[in-house]
Amino acid sequence: MKTFIYIFRCIIIVVLVVVMNSCSKRVVDDSISVLLEEQALSNAVPLESHDVWYPFDSIYSNRFYVYADTILVVENKKAAGNFLDFYNIRNRNLIARKLPFGEGPGELLFAQMIYEGNVMRVTDYINRRLYNVEIDKVLSNSNYNPELASFSKSIIVTSAPVSYGDSILCINPFHYVHQQAGIDQQPPRIIAMTDKNPNPSIPMDFDYMTVNVGQGLLGANACLGKIFFASFDISSIEFYNSDLKLVKNVLGPVMLPETKLSISIDNNGKHDVCYKGMDQPEAYTGFTIFNDKLYFIYTGRSIIWDNVKDYYSYILCFDWDGNFLKSYSAPVRINTLSVSVSEPNVFYATIKDEENNPKLIKLTPTNTGE
Repeated sequence: MKTFIYIFRCIIIVVLVVVMNSCSKRVVDDSISVLLEEQALSNAVPLESHDVWYPFDSIYSNRFYVYADTILVVENKKAAGNFLDFYNIRNRNLIARKLPFGEGPGELLFAQMIYEGNVMRVTDYINRRLYNVEIDKVLSNSNYNPELASFSKSIIVTSAPVSYGDSILCINPFHYVHQQAGIDQQPPRIIAMTDKNPNPSIPMDFDYMTVNVGQGLLGANACLGKIFFASFDISSIEFYNSDLKLVKNVLGPVMLPETKLSISIDNNGKHDVCYKGMDQPEAYTGFTIFNDKLYFIYTGRSIIWDNVKDYYSYILCFDWDGNFLKSYSAPVRINTLSVSVSEPNVFYATIKDEENNPKLIKLTPTNTGE
């Protein structure tokens, strides 16, 4: 019986890989698909959590990041008045406040951030602005103003865009494949906005309006000429070259079921696609970058949104070529991730405490006593 189950599981995995690979090859003939096996999770380095200092008495803190083991960056809610606070961890002094909220020049209306090691990528979706906050410059220059880039108001942007040379890249919200629902829309995954072409033409005549589903994480390294897209609900990381062509699709380590959808027809005869229900598959939820390595937060399970704290996270490490390097298993659900520069295999993370407030912890390899 065990042999039969094992054979059946292998067949299912092969079928899924073939289906997803065939989809990719319709877009780029020379791309390859790589299957990351479940041993990546079972062999993960176990981590344990430790309390560390953070301004726990602040009612406006939302997320925490640690830079070079010595600088704490606090992402604030709008009521705080400014988006980012910088603290010296050793003496716990406030160093700087950056990116005020408001309606004036250079102020934020609505912001989300991705932490990429020494740069914080802040997106104001309402004002259509992308700020690249260089932490070293914040620390060395009290008058430093983060680099600002505006992006097109005519393009639907649903996930954080990223600077890439003189371009701003964003995810095409109409790229979506769902086998059970019969949806197969595969325009180019990535859209590039440049100075010469700030408003690239994007076809809108799709049968399915998928702006509320199928999104993910976008990252880029202009020096290496590498770009990736990691899916929120499919165990897939797509790696692209500088021409925005797919070169590798890393599948797994867990083949998740397809999302549950609600599809309705609007007044124009288009199909509006939304998620249905609170039970949905979850793959990649965040990432950070350190020493040209990518560290992804991964769930690999179907979760119930009412109880997200019950689903613990893995950390999967890759290089920019899509080669899997190492994995870690956390004893908690991670919301943000920072990498220690002084201790190998050590991380800092934002989690939710018992009262659902944000809390900073340190994750270290579990002491096995050997």
